[in-house]
Amino acid sequence: MVLDSALSLAVPTKLGQKMEVLFEENLADNTLTWYSIDSEGETWYREEFLLVEANNQIQVQTHPMDVCNTNAISDKLCQILTKAIALNPEFLKNGSYVVKTHLDFPNNWGLGSSSTLLCNISKWAEVDAFELLEASFGGSGYDIAVGMLGGDVLYRSPAMWEGYVYQPSFKDKLYLVHLNQKQDSREGIAAYKSKKVKVQDIETISNLTEALIACQDFDAFQQLITAHETCISGIIEMPTVKEKLFADYPFAIKSLGAWGGDFILACGDNQTPNYFHQKGFETVLSYSELIK
Repeated sequence: MVLDSALSLAVPTKLGQKMEVLFEENLADNTLTWYSIDSEGETWYREEFLLVEANNQIQVQTHPMDVCNTNAISDKLCQILTKAIALNPEFLKNGSYVVKTHLDFPNNWGLGSSSTLLCNISKWAEVDAFELLEASFGGSGYDIAVGMLGGDVLYRSPAMWEGYVYQPSFKDKLYLVHLNQKQDSREGIAAYKSKKVKVQDIETISNLTEALIACQDFDAFQQLITAHETCISGIIEMPTVKEKLFADYPFAIKSLGAWGGDFILACGDNQTPNYFHQKGFETVLSYSELIK
């Protein structure tokens, strides 16, 4: 619904993505060598790009190395860097670069590996992160706002968002559970955009967000997120995650992001981790463990 500027709350996680850039000048051939390193310290992607100057502007060209040949990733990265150069023609001039990105969480967690990458590249290139998003992955941009600010945000659009401090009194009763699969955000966006969304639906979700951020009663909070799930379920014509997987769970559950994967928010008590572990979901984190 945030794709249609519904008021949404977004909070950052303690785990993110770091980027290290090393610069070398005056080499015969200017290159950009990219390493993507996972949370286990393993390099899962490596590519070398040629930086060729033409008409006083750098062009980024793929130059596959023999370690791996993941063209889809290389093409997307080339697309992002090319847009960054268009926004800042001085970017990547006069030298070679080695870039290493370090992910703090497993690749399949879906905590924003793409959005944090865009935030880091935009800071390095000194360009607008929202413009990089529009030229690459697409989406509402709420995760870009969180990444750039590093804090909670209330969000409607790239032109309408503000910092916020979200501190529910019952956060010790909130858990984040990984559903053992990563949801493709672009697929989720496409599926949502194929539905007809009414202005009234957007207002309903915005009103629920306002009620949620003001709520300090645990039972009332559960009622609100259940109403939220029911509303979204009707719009995208999918069963809620509780209906589909956890019908016997005694507390409320809310999907996060695009439905069908990544994390869910589960209200609960000290028995909540055991419940999900018995169902085969090993990654159960308390709110304070994961949320910044």
